[in-house]
Amino acid sequence: MVAPTKIIAGLGLSLGIDILEAPGATGDYRTLLTSKATAIAKALSAPSQSCPRVFVPGEDEYKAGPSDGYDFGFLHIKVEIFKFRFLHLFLLFSILPQNFIPILNGSHMLLFLQAIDDAGHDKASILKVKALEAVDTAIGQLARLLWEAESTGKFQFFLCVTGDHSTPVEYGDHSFEPVPFSICRLKDFVGAIGESVIRETSLDPFPLPSVKSGEDLAFDLETEEKDGKCSQSYSGDSVYESNEIAAARGCLGRFPGGEMMGIIKNFLNLDAEAI
Repeated sequence: MVAPTKIIAGLGLSLGIDILEAPGATGDYRTLLTSKATAIAKALSAPSQSCPRVFVPGEDEYKAGPSDGYDFGFLHIKVEIFKFRFLHLFLLFSILPQNFIPILNGSHMLLFLQAIDDAGHDKASILKVKALEAVDTAIGQLARLLWEAESTGKFQFFLCVTGDHSTPVEYGDHSFEPVPFSICRLKDFVGAIGESVIRETSLDPFPLPSVKSGEDLAFDLETEEKDGKCSQSYSGDSVYESNEIAAARGCLGRFPGGEMMGIIKNFLNLDAEAI
């Protein structure tokens, strides 16, 4: 698990999940998303790459990670998802879980995008939009790192994107709406985006954007419409946006969070049977 936010890391530790070191990942506005993507990609690509160090509870230090890496990765980013360049193409299967509690086992990578709690609680709409764009970039970096590993023929990756709750900017606190949830094979994600786009994605670290005093939101409606649509669904349903309304039209409907891992396992089994 990569989760600088202590309450999430504590939940992982209570379930016996290793917490990976990701230098520069702070869990707040100063965090380096590239470090998170790199850490989880290395953990899932071991032994081809060295696994990151693992936090030692009670000693406030890190030890060497397992040489053979992990089959399941949990990447926590404090950002709620909407449609952007990479995010909207993640939605190959869209569903709405409610009351999500993670029970972690399996052989895939779960990208957990919690609401931008800080921006939501601060009612900082401009910062929230900019941070969403930053997460979109980080997903592209993660996809490139995993695809480079999968292209060796030694790995096959599956990706999930979800959140545990919403934090509306207007409300400024947590709310109880069901959240979007998406799952796909990495190769389908790459097929939808385009392999050349994935391989050309920069892996340079970048900070979360700042907001200037008096800055207003400005949307390029033409670009928004162009980037938010696909010519056709790529091995999935017809949902191209990640929000509560669009996800309600997803092929798996709505389900309680306790069923999430069962759905993920069934998806993996279906893919294994197809192979």
